[in-house]
Amino acid sequence: MGKSGSGKTTLLNIIAGLDKPTSGEVIFEGQAFSSFKGKDFDAYRNTCVGFVFQEFNLLENLNVYKNVSLALELQGRKATEAEIIEVLRKVGIEDLIYRNIYELSGGQKQRVAIARALIKKPRIIIADEPTGSLDQEIAVEIFEILKELSKEYLVILVTHNEEYAETYAEQILHLAEGRQKEEVSLEEIEEENRVELEYKKSLSIFASLKMGFTNLRINKLRLTFATFLTFLSLTFLGVCLFINFFSKYELLYNSLKADAFLDPVFITEHYRKEEDSSWNKMSFTFDETFINKLNQEHNLNFKGVSNQMRFKDLTIQDEEMNLIKEKDHLYCSRSALAMEVNEDYLQDLGYPIVGHAPKTYEEVMITDYLYDSFLQYGYQTEEITILPRDVTKDKIIGQSLIYEYNGKKYELIISGIINTGLNLEEFEGLRVYDENSYDLENELRLIRDVREGSYHTTAYFKEGFLIEKLPNHVGYCYFLGLIHNNKDWKNIVHYLKAHEEPLKKYELNCGASHLIEPILDNFDIYKKFAGIAGSVSIIFSMLMLFSLINFSIENKKRDMGVLRALGAKGKNIFFIFSSEGIYVSLFSLLLAYISSSIFMVWLNHEFMKMNGLNTPVYQLNFLTYFILFLFSIASTAFSIFIPVEKVLRKSPAEAIRIEI
Repeated sequence: MGKSGSGKTTLLNIIAGLDKPTSGEVIFEGQAFSSFKGKDFDAYRNTCVGFVFQEFNLLENLNVYKNVSLALELQGRKATEAEIIEVLRKVGIEDLIYRNIYELSGGQKQRVAIARALIKKPRIIIADEPTGSLDQEIAVEIFEILKELSKEYLVILVTHNEEYAETYAEQILHLAEGRQKEEVSLEEIEEENRVELEYKKSLSIFASLKMGFTNLRINKLRLTFATFLTFLSLTFLGVCLFINFFSKYELLYNSLKADAFLDPVFITEHYRKEEDSSWNKMSFTFDETFINKLNQEHNLNFKGVSNQMRFKDLTIQDEEMNLIKEKDHLYCSRSALAMEVNEDYLQDLGYPIVGHAPKTYEEVMITDYLYDSFLQYGYQTEEITILPRDVTKDKIIGQSLIYEYNGKKYELIISGIINTGLNLEEFEGLRVYDENSYDLENELRLIRDVREGSYHTTAYFKEGFLIEKLPNHVGYCYFLGLIHNNKDWKNIVHYLKAHEEPLKKYELNCGASHLIEPILDNFDIYKKFAGIAGSVSIIFSMLMLFSLINFSIENKKRDMGVLRALGAKGKNIFFIFSSEGIYVSLFSLLLAYISSSIFMVWLNHEFMKMNGLNTPVYQLNFLTYFILFLFSIASTAFSIFIPVEKVLRKSPAEAIRIEI
């Protein structure tokens, strides 16, 4: 007992382990509080002390059952309904077990607070003016309950009412100005056996998050606002990341895949005129060692081809057939390039062959693409004509392929037909097409590249043929090769750039490069802006999330203090009061995944439409989603840790005293 300001509440807080004395020592069962660490105080409050506050300090978002069971859950065990009913019966409110706190009277709330203290069977029950805000009739009932409990527990209580003290107390301590004034023993107290601190399990992380989930229902407007802003910032960051991960190699490779074949991919060599620094787009002679080194270093299969030979048209040349051919962009009538091959190279390509590869310099192998043209328009030389309906591979093998070189005609025997895998069904629309078709230009370009420089229109000769049969042969116009993955693109481009000379430039070309190269500079600019915008978005997201979570935690400091008074550990506090931020972040992240992906699909569609591309510019890559996830978790943890840690550094008593 004592006047206001005499130190009663401070003394109770010190005894309860909610506050620390500025001097002196507290001894509990032979153990000095000064030797206690944080976990010791947690164990002491968790198992030895049950605190009953004047202001009740119940958690308003939990009902009676959950408020009482919370004390047991903080010990790491689940309360049973029978236990809760039993302890509520002791305080006379078992019929209110599922009532909401805001539905209770002051006396009923205090009984819940006492039940919460009792459920964990503590050594000490500490009550700080438990009847200060109750009328006399209810106050007497509370004192009767506490008196009954004192038969089992040590009850330390503060009151201003001398009548209650003299009626119910066994011992009275008077305080004045923070000091002991006098002590009055009303009854003899028997010495009890010493007990040790019991370090019980704490509330699990899952249970902590589940408890924190109930906080989300308190302020739906703030929750919606926080989720919306976090969702917007994460969406913007996701878009910036998608754009920033743009790769021209990825675009080129995916464009090839979308073209339904992996070639033509060819390397050309250009010279720059020194006087005007412009590139001469004519191809010149390659040094063969240059490409051999590339193949060896990167396990590639590029091979030189020559365009010095002029192959003669072999489809039927009558007027009717020519009229059809003029309207049909799909088929070809002759080979375009010459390549020397051996068995190993053909095996590496993996193309199936009907007949056999050339074994002598007088033999040649043509492609399925040229054979398909014979099926459509027949085969014709000066000596023989085979109508389309009569064309078979057996009839074509053994026929002639005719070429011109240095004004002379030469004739070779077709020894076999190689299937290079060209899928003409992809371009069937070119036989009868709409000139205004969106895909027309792209398909015409692809077929033009196939017909003018690819494996599909190459004539295959025995190794050594070019030197043996073309005496003025001076080298290769360019190199053909297959690219199997995106890594090959990067390796080749880096190799070519490393071997460029002041007046010489190497280019890696493919069916898509004609459209892609002119727009790459624009996408590089977009990439730089996305990097800057993404950095700004990261800063904004973290500041916004920190502000919202900090505001939320500032309004829950008292609850945090109450939970610590009940014995909650620091990690319980962290997860209970961080759950709001975690749920906001995870839900916002899910929405951001969906919205940023939809936006990028739309953006890709617009870029494809504007630039005539056949593949998306930006890829929906796993790395972007993973970075978004990491950022969301990291920013949430950062935003939560600082304000929670700030409160945890305060004593539970300080946190409880905070006025909201």
